[in-house]
Amino acid sequence: MPRTLIISEKADAARRIAYFLSEGNSKQKSSKGMSYIEFEKDGDEYYVVPLSGHIIEIDFPKELKDWKPEIVNKLISSNVEKKIKNKRASDSLIHTAGDSNKIIVATDYDREGELIGVEALDIISNKTSFKGEIHRAKFSALTGVEIRDAFKEPINVDYNLSDSAAAREEIDLLWGAALTRYFSIISGRMGKDFLSIGRVQTPTLAIVVKRELEIESFEPRPFWVISVDFLKNIPFRGTLEEGPIFEEERAEKILAEITGKNGNVSAFEKKDERIPRPPPFSTTDFLREASRIGVQPGKAMKIAENLYVKGYISYPRTDNTVYQKSIPLKAITEKLLESDFKKEAEMVLAQEKIRPTRGRTETTDHPPIYPVSVPKKGSLKGDESKIYELIVRRFLSTIYRDGTKETKNGIIVVGGYNFKVNGTRVIDPAWLQIYIYRKQKEIDLPDLVVGEDVEATAWNKDKDETKPPSRYDMASLIREMESLRLGTKSTRHSIIEKLQDRGFIEGNPVRPTPLGKGLIKAVLTVDSKISEPDMTAELEREMDLITEGTTTKDAVVKESREMLGKVLKSLENAESQLKEKIKQSLNEGTVIGKCPEHATDIKVIKNREYIKIRCATEGCRIDFTSKIMGLIKETDKNCEVCGLPLINIIRRGQSPELRCIDKDCSYNKEKNNMGKCPKDGGDMVIRQSRYGKRFLGCSNYPKCTNTYALPQKGSVRFTGEYCSICNSPLIMGFIGTRRWKFCPDMKCEYNKRKEKIGRKEKSATA
Repeated sequence: MPRTLIISEKADAARRIAYFLSEGNSKQKSSKGMSYIEFEKDGDEYYVVPLSGHIIEIDFPKELKDWKPEIVNKLISSNVEKKIKNKRASDSLIHTAGDSNKIIVATDYDREGELIGVEALDIISNKTSFKGEIHRAKFSALTGVEIRDAFKEPINVDYNLSDSAAAREEIDLLWGAALTRYFSIISGRMGKDFLSIGRVQTPTLAIVVKRELEIESFEPRPFWVISVDFLKNIPFRGTLEEGPIFEEERAEKILAEITGKNGNVSAFEKKDERIPRPPPFSTTDFLREASRIGVQPGKAMKIAENLYVKGYISYPRTDNTVYQKSIPLKAITEKLLESDFKKEAEMVLAQEKIRPTRGRTETTDHPPIYPVSVPKKGSLKGDESKIYELIVRRFLSTIYRDGTKETKNGIIVVGGYNFKVNGTRVIDPAWLQIYIYRKQKEIDLPDLVVGEDVEATAWNKDKDETKPPSRYDMASLIREMESLRLGTKSTRHSIIEKLQDRGFIEGNPVRPTPLGKGLIKAVLTVDSKISEPDMTAELEREMDLITEGTTTKDAVVKESREMLGKVLKSLENAESQLKEKIKQSLNEGTVIGKCPEHATDIKVIKNREYIKIRCATEGCRIDFTSKIMGLIKETDKNCEVCGLPLINIIRRGQSPELRCIDKDCSYNKEKNNMGKCPKDGGDMVIRQSRYGKRFLGCSNYPKCTNTYALPQKGSVRFTGEYCSICNSPLIMGFIGTRRWKFCPDMKCEYNKRKEKIGRKEKSATA
């Protein structure tokens, strides 16, 4: 019987592919360290092997693993070795490929997916006698129609595409390993505290640091705004047409010349304008919008990938902002009639014709991100539901009509000075009713007539000052990375995550930590260009040329090695300067208060795994080390127990936690103590996981491993009571005005009984 091997990137995708091709008659096989899915169709046998991402990893030879100064330069010229990192997937490929007549690569259709597929083909080529046909299935959604069509008309494997991904992988390894080791060695930060430097990571950090330095060096300049309040049926305000006045004497002169005088209309225009719809979602646009609704880029991307694998949205890694004509826009909208977006879908379908908006970028690999099916009611929760809703609303808004607004602009002369007046009124909100994340600001202004007098009721001189540039938020940082060609649509969110995880940036809006700022300050003292985007952008262009077939992987990697050699040379020539700058940055920290004994600064110094809180005075008792807990904010309060400063710990989704800087102070222990452990009588205390999730854990850990999950939002407090069923401490949760009592053992009958009682009470009230 003819056999076809299908290579899939992920287990969930493999199951969906097998389900649609087999009409639901596939079987999962798992034995002898192998895993695959098999089915028969039209007299042929099919095996589907999921890879779970890359099954091959590249690394340096063992002799170059040591972090010694003499090793760093050897890395530049060293070959890299390929190693199998997923033996289960590799064995499954070898087992199923041996007797196959055909192989179809069905990994994600992008650079990374193509490389993963080619890695699998290389294993098959090296380990089996396979000589059959090789094809590529290209699809943008894991739906029955797309999958069946992709396998009916497969394309060829794009080896140029996989070579470009392999080039990036090797270049990133070379630059990351060589520069990370160099900076870690000269700064003495080895082991878990190593200083991470990356080809894309470091220029991105430099963007954040340079903006922070601009803010710090900014000197505000005072100015005065002259305005007049008018009245014609309704009150409205006009501002001096020439703009802010930077000399107070002149501002006083203008105010004196207009005070007590009415205005005369010299110009007025009223017209209707379009409120244009947004373009379809590219990956970058999607991540920016997700950030604005409170979902961090890294998490948003993981959710989108999960929604894609479940068959709810199209492939989420795309630059395209133009829907292909083959996408059944009307049919997709009709599916949404069976969802929570029925009203919005009906609005779109009521149009005579659906005309989608077009963005600036049109590509042929994948369409923009759009919904392809409707999940079962209630199956998506939390951020997953928010992200699906965002994608649905964006899609529907792009195929609805443009909005319309009325704008009014006029000039009113007062005492010989022109004052401009503006008004805006939404006539037809159209797509704004669907895409609820955008608001159109409205300003009331009556109709004016040229030549008419208008009563003035107040003449104002308001002082203000120039503002420094704003810090980047996640959305604007991604946009800046895109404009500078730093990273790709698939990697930008993970670069930002790495900078956070490695203690270089924090918060949103984003600010650099003292470590991040110090590192870039050190790098900027040397003409190495590793913090400049130009060099990284040039390498990205080279990798595009590999995809186009106009250059080769080997040529680009060779050029990159030569570039890296020059960079290391420039760093070595300024090593003493670098050491000094980095040493200074490691001791900078963030000031969070004054020492009650010495009146000197108390600083927080962050490392990757922990924080140090210490007084600037050598030998002071304020020298504490603890696990990183979140973003630390200074307060003006002191601990009522020990007198040391209190700080606020800010964690995403949780209420700010007021803590004493001494982690062992009884003030903290009492706040975190949630009663006794039902297993050994120890204290159940609030702890934070390495991922920022809070939970209850026994104080006798590791002897007692009893833990309970806690709600991640709001605040919690021990009630002083214990569960009558399992003897666990009962906790009170608070979110806004809502409060509820619960047993932290979520499986406990106490919670189930309360739920039943609550339902009965609702039923009785109804």
